[in-house]
Amino acid sequence: MQMTVEAHRDLYIHTSLGKKMRMTKHMSAVAFATSALLTLAPMAANAAVGDQVYAGGGSISIQFEGSDAGYNSTLELWINGLAVTPAIFPNHSTPIGTTYNVPGSFSAGTLLDIRLYVVDTGDTWHTGPGANNSDGIAHANVIYNYMGQNGRTYVGFEDLAGGGDGDYNDHTFSFTNTVNAVPEPETYAMLLAGLGLLGAVARRRSAK
Repeated sequence: MQMTVEAHRDLYIHTSLGKKMRMTKHMSAVAFATSALLTLAPMAANAAVGDQVYAGGGSISIQFEGSDAGYNSTLELWINGLAVTPAIFPNHSTPIGTTYNVPGSFSAGTLLDIRLYVVDTGDTWHTGPGANNSDGIAHANVIYNYMGQNGRTYVGFEDLAGGGDGDYNDHTFSFTNTVNAVPEPETYAMLLAGLGLLGAVARRRSAK
């Protein structure tokens, strides 16, 4: 049976609309998954002075990266108000590259209170915002994924009260298996949902 011009036109419109709807669904899935990935992106981003450091989940090791200070200082790691390391890495006698394996295993998202004790002045400086310190100034510069190593966080301290010269290289370390934040469960759920939509769209396309 021969189709009329109107039937051809209706079929064309129906087909075009179907293609547009499928394309819209595909683009929505891509956008949804991309949004979830962008939400996670800050996890790998470099940070700055005053940022916090969190456990990535599991064991942590600390490496001494060097010192450019005249004062003597040591490092301690505290969690939930308790010291989990002794005073380590005296800056004028510790070889660069020396590593300390922190005892125990730490849940992802555990806040690390990294402390620099300056022997000459008796000051203790913490990672995080200035509110953590007696002079109200942030004393630690933090860089995530240090030297391109995923999960390694660099921490460099300024050891003088009032901010000193602001070079943040008086006593420097790096921490393995650490992050700047841990995504909420909703973020992971959004990512998985977006990837699931992409997979469904891909299967439909391959089946045609």
